[in-house]
Amino acid sequence: MRFSVIGWNFRKTPVEVRDKLALTPKQQVELGEQLNLRFNLGGVVILSTCNRTELYLVDAERQLGQIIELLEKYWQLSELRESVYTIQNLAGVRHLFRVASSLESMVLGEPQILGQLKDSFQSFKEADLTGKLLHPLFTRAFSTAKRVRTETTIASNAVSVSYAAVELAKQIFEDISRQKVMVIGAGEMAELAVRHLMSNGISQLFVTNRTFSNAAELAEKFQGMAVPFDHLQRHLHEADIVISSTGARDYIIGPELVKDCLRKRKGNSMFFIDIAVPRDIDPEINKLHGAFCYDIDDLQSLVSQNQEERKKQSIKAEDIVEEELMELELWFKSLSAVPTIRSLRKAFHSMAEEEIEKGFRRMKAMPDSERKAVELMVHRLVHRLLHDPSRNLKEIAHAEDAHLYLETVNKIFDLKPTQANLEQLESKQPRLKIIKS
Repeated sequence: MRFSVIGWNFRKTPVEVRDKLALTPKQQVELGEQLNLRFNLGGVVILSTCNRTELYLVDAERQLGQIIELLEKYWQLSELRESVYTIQNLAGVRHLFRVASSLESMVLGEPQILGQLKDSFQSFKEADLTGKLLHPLFTRAFSTAKRVRTETTIASNAVSVSYAAVELAKQIFEDISRQKVMVIGAGEMAELAVRHLMSNGISQLFVTNRTFSNAAELAEKFQGMAVPFDHLQRHLHEADIVISSTGARDYIIGPELVKDCLRKRKGNSMFFIDIAVPRDIDPEINKLHGAFCYDIDDLQSLVSQNQEERKKQSIKAEDIVEEELMELELWFKSLSAVPTIRSLRKAFHSMAEEEIEKGFRRMKAMPDSERKAVELMVHRLVHRLLHDPSRNLKEIAHAEDAHLYLETVNKIFDLKPTQANLEQLESKQPRLKIIKS
């Protein structure tokens, strides 16, 4: 098959190095063009995310050391060899399928990686860098990922604190799309929570932060309203859901403030999610009627349960990956019969042409329409006669001794698969037999 993977990921490569390996979509294609030109590859796709940079290559197995050396110079990082991994042939295809299905992700089951992989493949396809082999491999990887998503619940449960916070809010409120949300803080955790909230279509978003410019930037990104931190007490009662994630050392929301909010809300409940360490919200507010508060320990407990469930689902996902690999291997094996099938069809149709011409010469003048009808009838008959043998030859190609059957057919019918057929097949699927590594 001659398929290889070269990569660096979060398991083996420090984040400081991964940061330097990050490539824009344009840089990915430019690097791919350089590699293709330098090493005469049969196909290349490069994936670059915050957690991994991987190169999927065809016809590179004898040049992996030279390619890694070029990459060290490209990134000017001599330590790349310390954490690089290379995977080849069937093991490499399995790795690609697992990456697409998010079984190799830091957060098991996360959905972003599939979109990133699709985008990368599309960019390299448009640049005419994928060759013939990568198209069926990536297409099968995408369909495998789809099966994993639809046939398991690996992506159904919250496994990040921010996502879990939003899932809890959805349990408290019957229709979260009608709720107003106040986010206190503008860091990464707060932004992740906002992203999850916006994907569920909340009614209105308020953002406040001690540094107002940060609050304004986050609010603008999600079409929300920035609130000066000094005005928090004036606006807090407007929020149905409050998510807090600041670096404060003491509580910024206490029972008295919440009591005042609940009075102004005339009995409407408030839901507080405290994802800060140390905590931003005094847990005493849980004693107030109509106030619900969850802190990061509550959320971590939920996340841990869901992570265990995802691990269980990953076993089903692994089975799907193996099924798809087996189907792919059978498909590749069946292609070994293609030259014989083509030669068989060519021989039979050639004989049919000769007999048609002989028959026409013995016959009196025949209208063109009738001649075409006879030709069509004969060729249809040949096609039908060869249909079952062709199908059976493809099935026989799956057997260990397939070459013996194919050689027998060639001898019986005195077939000689043309070099053109063999070269055409080779150009479409380089080294069709999958060599297990």
